[in-house]
Amino acid sequence: MSRVSSVVDGPTPLDQVWGKRPDYYDVFMSDYTASVRRADPVLVELCRIRIAQLVESVFDLSVRWEAARVAGLDEAKIAAVTRYPESELFSERERAVLEFAEQFAIQSSSISDEDVLRVQAHLTDEEFIYLTKALGVIDQFARSNSAFRLGAADAVPPSMPGFVLTPATSEDL
Repeated sequence: MSRVSSVVDGPTPLDQVWGKRPDYYDVFMSDYTASVRRADPVLVELCRIRIAQLVESVFDLSVRWEAARVAGLDEAKIAAVTRYPESELFSERERAVLEFAEQFAIQSSSISDEDVLRVQAHLTDEEFIYLTKALGVIDQFARSNSAFRLGAADAVPPSMPGFVLTPATSEDL
């Protein structure tokens, strides 16, 4: 049950809520999909999950970016994402990016030049730009879904090509 009391017809609760503004929803989801596709899929998914945890977006935690799975990201690593600073499962590159993503989500205005240099030591300029753009749409989407109190997905919305349900919510388990 979401906090939006008057929803529109749609195949999933996400579509029913966001569909109240169909033109905006189409443009936003097109930008969201394009933005996450441009960046490293594993880094994007780790950041997407971490931001969803920080802003308590149940919906965002219930889906996975399939490209990250194909690239080798597994649920054991996702389950350890809150422990990334000390977990041996994470590379230095992943740690730097997750730290940056946390700063971005918590208070982007406090990101220092040193913080940027730390993450840029592991990314090309192009990767840094694409990652930062992806963080922007990921953060906005997760915060909105949290504010709307969208629950876990029971189906992947048509507006989210490339996403799948988490194994815990999949009908296969």
